[in-house]
Amino acid sequence: MSLHYQAERHLRLPRAGEAGAAGNRARRGEFAEGWRALVGAFLVNMVGFGAIYSYAAFSDDFVAAFGASHATSSLVFALSGACCFAVSGVTGPLADRIGPRPLAIVGMVAVALGLMSAAFARSMTEVVLCYGVLIGIGTGFAHVPAMVAIQRCFVVGRGLASGIAAGGVGVGTALVPPMANLLADYGDWRFAFGFSGLGAGIVGLMGAMLIPGMPQRRGASGLREAAEEIAGHAPDKSPGAGAPENDGFAALYLGVLLVSITVALPFAHLVASARSLGFDRADALGLLGVIGIGSIAGRFVLGAVADLVGRRETFLACTMMLVAATMLWSQGTTFVALTAFALLFGLGWGGFVALLPAFVADQFGARRAGTMIGMLYTGRAIALLATPFAAGFAMETLGSHRVPVAVVALLGLAGVILIAFLRRRPSA
Repeated sequence: MSLHYQAERHLRLPRAGEAGAAGNRARRGEFAEGWRALVGAFLVNMVGFGAIYSYAAFSDDFVAAFGASHATSSLVFALSGACCFAVSGVTGPLADRIGPRPLAIVGMVAVALGLMSAAFARSMTEVVLCYGVLIGIGTGFAHVPAMVAIQRCFVVGRGLASGIAAGGVGVGTALVPPMANLLADYGDWRFAFGFSGLGAGIVGLMGAMLIPGMPQRRGASGLREAAEEIAGHAPDKSPGAGAPENDGFAALYLGVLLVSITVALPFAHLVASARSLGFDRADALGLLGVIGIGSIAGRFVLGAVADLVGRRETFLACTMMLVAATMLWSQGTTFVALTAFALLFGLGWGGFVALLPAFVADQFGARRAGTMIGMLYTGRAIALLATPFAAGFAMETLGSHRVPVAVVALLGLAGVILIAFLRRRPSA
């Protein structure tokens, strides 16, 4: 399937007398801008989420170094994800007003600083602040603006474009086990964080510079409008805009929050649960790699499939994969079962992350995509903040992961039902 760049702001018929050569140059420029945005979004997602999800590879090191419990240690991952999606409630509207590039640059600088400063942490509190808060905020500054740029740049093939851009998340996750093992040959977790911070700064800033910059004729007025919209005082001037709660947004918000509970759990507790079943550290970390590989396939393959069979239907199928995989994890005791969980979860997670922005743009329009996606992601923040810590406490109390994981699967199923009953938009 070919992917066509078609920026919404350039959707027009050629003007009478427009020079053919000039028109061709303009179209080539638009095409190049779309693909630059795609590469840039891929890179910033790879760096930001690679940093967040790499925490699972080092959680045992933090427990040993600072004497923390696994429940307390999981708070670091919970905070990094929660801060990422919570700040999206601000960066989404800002991306609509001042453009994604400045936000992505700030975000990648913060991720690099978070990794390097975590390398010098002297207590678990400092790890929480450097890794949990700073890296999370930095990723949040880059992720939603980058995905908003894709929704605006691509109309035809929006699902595949979103999948490619979000594929950076899967690649970043898949790189965690080999990078952790490679860096372990040269030093401890402090060396790994310092080296990773340097690499994140270089690669992340390269990606951020490829993302489109400030829209024309917005400037300071756009920043002021964004501040007013975040505060809830600015009228929405986009076509067909209405109160989100009167347009099915409240049901979508709750549904995404509940499904996100299933996403929050494995990266904090899968390795520990596999170790408790008797598997060694290398095999347990390998499950994260399987999730990453599955998520890459989910982003690319399911993104393309969505454009053919329907983005709504494919998005719902991905949410059901997450629920089914989580239930499989709750009952699995063999390495084969855990590997099957990791692969199915990766596929569903990849498709869910890739298609959620496209689903929102189809449902509510691309013009306000930043604001709507940013608001939705605050629900993901709640899930990421509450789930790992609560589940970790329940697992330690019960001495098993089975019941807490099964409860999470049932909550995710409730979220799928809410999304499935969301009224289809005529324009979707």
